[in-house]
Amino acid sequence: MLELAFARWRLRRHRPRVSGLNRTVAPLDDRQSTLVERIAFLIPRVAARVPWRADCLVQALAAERWLMRAGIATRLTLGVPKDKRANFEAHAWLTAGDRVVTGGDVSGYVPLVKP
Repeated sequence: MLELAFARWRLRRHRPRVSGLNRTVAPLDDRQSTLVERIAFLIPRVAARVPWRADCLVQALAAERWLMRAGIATRLTLGVPKDKRANFEAHAWLTAGDRVVTGGDVSGYVPLVKP
């Protein structure tokens, strides 16, 4: 919950430092995979219960910081829907290795910037 609060605060008060924007990441070992799975499980569940808005970008920033402190390289991707829509829509997701950590099913989105 503290990581989500800090990510939300950074978005409101400062420009967040997004270190892993579209970077390539290495495969994960077993210890790293276990931590990534736990964070992927926890972040959206806690985000649904906090009293502030914790949308996809907040969740991605929180998970990125958490994994960065554990020494796990991540990639934050900003994308738009594959199909054209009347209103602009964007989505953020975080990957570690080949695992989508936050952002859910991203198969309907394309990255704004290719790595």
